[in-house]
Amino acid sequence: MGLMGVAANTSERVHSVPPAMYGGNIDINELGAGATVYYPVQVAGALFYTGDSHFAQGDGEVALTALEASARATFKFTLLKAGKDKIPGKEIVQPLAENAEFWITPGLDEDLDEAMKKSTREAIRFLNQEYGIDEAIAYAYLSAATDFEVSQVVDKTKGIHAKIRKADFKEFEK
Repeated sequence: MGLMGVAANTSERVHSVPPAMYGGNIDINELGAGATVYYPVQVAGALFYTGDSHFAQGDGEVALTALEASARATFKFTLLKAGKDKIPGKEIVQPLAENAEFWITPGLDEDLDEAMKKSTREAIRFLNQEYGIDEAIAYAYLSAATDFEVSQVVDKTKGIHAKIRKADFKEFEK
C-alpha cells in the first residue's frame, strides 16, 4: 500500500496524502507483504488509514501514479508501549519501517536535499539507539554501506529513505 498512516493530533484539517510524521503517501517500494511500519501514535486508537494499492511502482513515482488497482489487504496491528515493549530505536519519532532485509528510515521534506538530511539523521539516531553505535561511526557506515533511495517526488512533500542492511548488525543483537 502506498498510503498508510495514523491520525495527527490537531484540530486542523489534515490531508491524508502528503507524507508527514503520521504517515501518508510514503510510497516506499520495500514495504510489501510481510513488512512492518512503525508510527508515532498521536491520538487514542491511532485511527489507522490506508489506500493507494500498487501492483508495481518504481522508486520515485515520478508520473503521479504507479500501476494502481483495487486490492484486498490484511493488516496486523500491535501497540508498543514505551517502558513496557521493545521499541526499535528505543522510540518512534517518525515513521520507521522494516522488512526481512532492511531497516528503513524515511526523510520527508518539500526540499529533496532536506529530505536526505532528515533520513540520514534518523538513520544515525536509530543506529545509535538500537545498536549503541557511536554517531560518527554510524555516519561513516551510512556513507560506505547504506543505499538511500528516492521514495517519491509526486507530492509537495518529497521522500528519501535509507535502507540499512540488518545483516550488517547481527553481531550487535542480544
